[in-house]
Amino acid sequence: MLVLWVFLALSGYCAAAVNKPDPRPDPKVLSVHPFTVQRGTALTVTVRGSGLQGANGVFAGAAPFRIVAEGVEPEPKGEGNRKVPIDLVRMRVEVAADAKPGRYPFRLITSHGVSNAIPLFVSELPVTAEPEGSHDSPDTAVAVPSGPALFAGRLGHRGEADFYRFRAKAGETWTLQVISGLPQIAAGGSAATVPNFDPSLTIYEAGTSWFDSSRLKRVAYNDEPTWVAGKGTDAYLVHRFEQAGDYLLCVEAFAGQGGPDYSYQLKVVPGEKPEDLPPASRGTDDRAFTRVLGVDRLNELAARGGDAAKHSSVETYRAAAEPAGAAPLFKLPGTIEGTIERPGEIQRARFQLDGPRDIAIEVETPAAAPPYFNPVVRMLNAAGEEVATNVFAGKGACSGALTKSLQAKAIVPIREAGTYTMEVRDVTADFGGADFRYRVQVRPQIPHLGKILMDADHVNLAQGEATSIRVVFDREEGYQGGIAVAAEALPAGVQALVGADFEAEKDPPTFTGKRERYEPRTERTVVVLSAAKDAAPTPQPQVIRLVARPVSGGKLGPVLATKSIPLMVISGQ
Repeated sequence: MLVLWVFLALSGYCAAAVNKPDPRPDPKVLSVHPFTVQRGTALTVTVRGSGLQGANGVFAGAAPFRIVAEGVEPEPKGEGNRKVPIDLVRMRVEVAADAKPGRYPFRLITSHGVSNAIPLFVSELPVTAEPEGSHDSPDTAVAVPSGPALFAGRLGHRGEADFYRFRAKAGETWTLQVISGLPQIAAGGSAATVPNFDPSLTIYEAGTSWFDSSRLKRVAYNDEPTWVAGKGTDAYLVHRFEQAGDYLLCVEAFAGQGGPDYSYQLKVVPGEKPEDLPPASRGTDDRAFTRVLGVDRLNELAARGGDAAKHSSVETYRAAAEPAGAAPLFKLPGTIEGTIERPGEIQRARFQLDGPRDIAIEVETPAAAPPYFNPVVRMLNAAGEEVATNVFAGKGACSGALTKSLQAKAIVPIREAGTYTMEVRDVTADFGGADFRYRVQVRPQIPHLGKILMDADHVNLAQGEATSIRVVFDREEGYQGGIAVAAEALPAGVQALVGADFEAEKDPPTFTGKRERYEPRTERTVVVLSAAKDAAPTPQPQVIRLVARPVSGGKLGPVLATKSIPLMVISGQ
């Protein structure tokens, strides 16, 4: 009995320890509703998140609006189905009349520091709030005016769908787009593991059945324009109506989710309009089909390796749809370019290699890119045998099944002199066109630093404590130099050190194929930020700057990557 009592006592102690709230929770914003405001107007919005008690300010940089926090209250129990307490912050947003439409991130300032960023949309169109009540049937559909319209809605519970009713003329084209307030990135995780809102749009025509006048006929549907790993999944649909009449538009989540964070912006505009996309991020990914392979490519890569040597320019040549023996010649380093205009077309070019050489093959698609245009590049020897390709074959981690993927870069050691042929085609024989343009650069390998990622969004640093920011970088083409990461513009009493962090060992893949040809060596380091015990708390975030440079031959190279991060020093009590 004594043993059982001790066990129960310890169990209760552990449960209390687990359920004890964090005395200094990191402020986290989950959503804001509504998240669209017309320029020149004011609106009260509600921010939903955790650790937002004591929210007393907003950090929005040079955004063209003014935000005032009006109050914080806990979310009533039973709403949202969250395991942690949820806070609701009411905010008054006033947007300048001359504000440029677009997305502007903002953060909340609390007694525990600064929160993560979440975007607020500024629109040139008036914003109409979704009327109160349910709109999940044609009878309760929201009326859409004939001109451009923008609605701020929300799918408040699982399985909910919102219907909108509008009238279109015969031959008229409309553009419809839904932007999610809880965005999902393709391949970023399933709805069961990652909170997300992948919206979909469906256009219905009502009353098309003689047997059932309420039956709906689906006219058009869109989940996202194209599913591409790493891209957003907002719905965008341009449709031309063949017949005049009343139509219904249904907004819902692709997987049927819903809840207080499932806000959306619905834009309905007559005519064909371009999709509203987030600003393009500037990266340093060596292995993206969209990066530019210019004439100064060798010097760009040499600088990324800390090498100041001057390399010659890369000349450009035209490939041709000719047999290997009649294909045009080019010299290394060289870029061959062409267009796969006809389905099944194969274009070729040849080069001469006088001796062993380590080369790199890079592929650029200046217009149409995967998954529309999928260029397969093969390098053949004089006997017509494949020496290298940009097709990476391996085995899936889960099933062990054979998988193949197209890569934008391959590094190849060539040990035999001779004439080699570069062959370019689409992965299928079904497609071609004027936008199936390609550039293939064949050059000597140049060791350098590739993609550099800094994982911090914000830093809240308590007095007398330390935190780390992980920096992940790629060693490309045998780069053996170092990387220097520095933190600039630190507040008084805060210092930065470079260190290492623990990383659990992973089981090696069962079948690696020729992985070294297609994947760089990835490593990481950490920047440790520490605050002195007497460091003064900062009432506002101070933007610090992380800077990464290569180190080669005992010298620092140019700045390759930077990231600005808001930091707050908070009380250690």
